[in-house]
Amino acid sequence: MKLNNYIKKLLDGFDEQITDSLFCYIQEDRLRMNEYLDMVAKVGDLQEVNKQIGRAVTRHYNLKGFDTEENPKNTLTLTYSKLKKKTT
Repeated sequence: MKLNNYIKKLLDGFDEQITDSLFCYIQEDRLRMNEYLDMVAKVGDLQEVNKQIGRAVTRHYNLKGFDTEENPKNTLTLTYSKLKKKTT
């Protein structure tokens, strides 16, 4: 395998689980977790907050969903969309 192919493989794999990584990032820090919980309380709908975070990830990184992961590492979501680069 060539180096550029190896790097692409790494980045594609990271893209797939970037949403899960973001939720792990939230739950691993007390301040971020408190802000998340405050937002859930303010919005009044956990699923809506999580859905909007997921949509923001796809827009920010220009990705699209292609599959559903039903065993996330984070404990804030039950599932998340696996993502990949949009093709133009």
